[in-house]
Formats: sequence, C-alpha cells, structure tokens
Amino acid sequence: MNIKWTNKNSLLLSRAITWAIFLLACSILFLIPIITEWYDAVSGKPPIRTVLTVCLYISDIFAILAVWELSLLLRNISKQELFTVRNTRCVRVISWCCFVVAVVCCVLSFWRILALMIAVVAAFVGLILRVVKNMLAAATELREENDYTI
Repeated sequence: MNIKWTNKNSLLLSRAITWAIFLLACSILFLIPIITEWYDAVSGKPPIRTVLTVCLYISDIFAILAVWELSLLLRNISKQELFTVRNTRCVRVISWCCFVVAVVCCVLSFWRILALMIAVVAAFVGLILRVVKNMLAAATELREENDYTI
C-alpha cells in the first residue's frame, strides 16, 4: 500500500494532533492535584505541592489557549487563508503564551532547577514564533498592498 503524502494529509494530521493535545491539556487540568501529590511523594526533596500546583494550573491554562489558537490557525490554513491579520494574531497569542509559561517556569526554578530548562525552551519557542509573526505580518501587509494595486 503506497499512501501519497500531500499537504492536505499533513494539514489533516496536524489538526488531529492539535485536537488530541487540546483534549490532553484539558484533561490535565483535572489531574494536576494528583500529579503534584505524586511528584512530592517520589521526588525525595522538600514538598512543593502548592507552588507546583499553581504553576501547573497557570501553565496549563496558557497551553490550552496556545493550542486553541493553533487550531484556529490550522483551520484558516485549511481554508486557504494564509497571509491574514487573523493568522498573525494567532501566532502572536501563541508566542505570548510561550513567554508566560517561561516566566512561570522561571519562578518555579527557585524550588526546582530543572524548571529553568523548561523556561529556556519555552522562551526560545516564543522568540522563534515572534520572528515568524513578524514575517507573517510583513507578508500580510505586502499581500494587502498588492490587492489594492491595479
């Protein structure tokens, strides 16, 4: 069986994975108390359940927002709406969500240093998305100029 991989198939896979991650992130909201209790039990370090719970709730809420915006972006792409102000907004929101998670993880790193690594990764992804957002905004502006040129 030879399945040809097309842009349409890739977009469909991206949308399916996005929705799976969205459902997982929503489920995690209900599991955070169990996760933090388990972590304190197995970490072998002083308990940080309250701090970890707050940080995970904040991070998960912004992760849900980022995944929601990603689903909107993918929906627009599937409708062939590429260089639009809405798409630029979606990428901007996702990048700010990454920066919020980076700040939350920086705070958490006062208790667990490993959180600093997560903060650096989240900030780097946020930075890359800011660059993509700037390119998308410039491309949107060029497209709008071309649309009004006779």
